[in-house]
Amino acid sequence: MQKKLIVVIVLLIGTMLFFIFQNSSLKNENLTLMEQNKQLKSEDVNEADTNEQVKDVANDFINGYFNYQDKPAKQEVESYATNEVLKQLQFDDAEGLEEVYGDTDIKKVQSSVENLSLFEGQSLDDRVELVALFDNQIEVNDLSSVAMTIMTLEMIVEEDQWKVTNFTFTQQ
Repeated sequence: MQKKLIVVIVLLIGTMLFFIFQNSSLKNENLTLMEQNKQLKSEDVNEADTNEQVKDVANDFINGYFNYQDKPAKQEVESYATNEVLKQLQFDDAEGLEEVYGDTDIKKVQSSVENLSLFEGQSLDDRVELVALFDNQIEVNDLSSVAMTIMTLEMIVEEDQWKVTNFTFTQQ
């Protein structure tokens, strides 16, 4: 009888030790999973912050270039664009308007952005593509027109800041 009691006690102690080790292992696994969950949540927050930063820079670039009186100002967009993009932009007085308005003496040119919407396309850690839709209100010598504009912007991180590295746009 004593041998049976000793065997039962040994089995109970063995079972208790097994459950204690299992419990400890599960606690460690739970802590690891909780830490991974926190990291994933912070990555989601960082991605949302990044997306907002990209959209803010794109918004400032578009408004800086297309909102002007007489001509676009380089200083309004240079902090939002790479040097290659700045070389592509036109900052001269009324360039190309003579073709549209003929021999008319152009005294006043005003441009503004209305109804701007930004949509995120493909993105990587340091590169994002955006599509912008907006109405470009253009007034030349008190003659007003609206051009629906579709613009694609490629954004990269340069010197710890998002910048436009390439763009295309169509106006209708």
